[in-house]
Amino acid sequence: MGIALTAEDNNAQAQQQQQQQNQTQSSIPHNAKGHESHQIVNFQNSSDGVTYTGTVTFNSSKPVDVISFEDITGKQNANTTIKIWESGDRKLLPTTLLKNVTEGSVQFNGSGILAHSTQSNPYNVTFTINATATDSIGQ
Repeated sequence: MGIALTAEDNNAQAQQQQQQQNQTQSSIPHNAKGHESHQIVNFQNSSDGVTYTGTVTFNSSKPVDVISFEDITGKQNANTTIKIWESGDRKLLPTTLLKNVTEGSVQFNGSGILAHSTQSNPYNVTFTINATATDSIGQ
């Protein structure tokens, strides 16, 4: 498993970090309210105030949905028809990028990205993620 990080100042407004990870992970129970019987593999965990843009290439031992999400904790949500994940004290807005796939490559933009299964049995995912993290603190 390798992680490469570099940091640069972008007009003194944002800090960007380029990240590349190659790894295999076993799924874990999803911690979102109402999804406790589901399984997930986090390709990129969320960090406060950080947005990731990049590509994930993956191979899963069973079909999964690939979902990016935006952390909308503390933001006003006028649209009550949008499904929001509640995870602890955080509110996440999921966007399904791929459905029912075992392999592929997908571009994403969000607070994080994961492989999601509505089934409770565990699975393994081998993946590579190339992402740039933009820290918006100070903007």
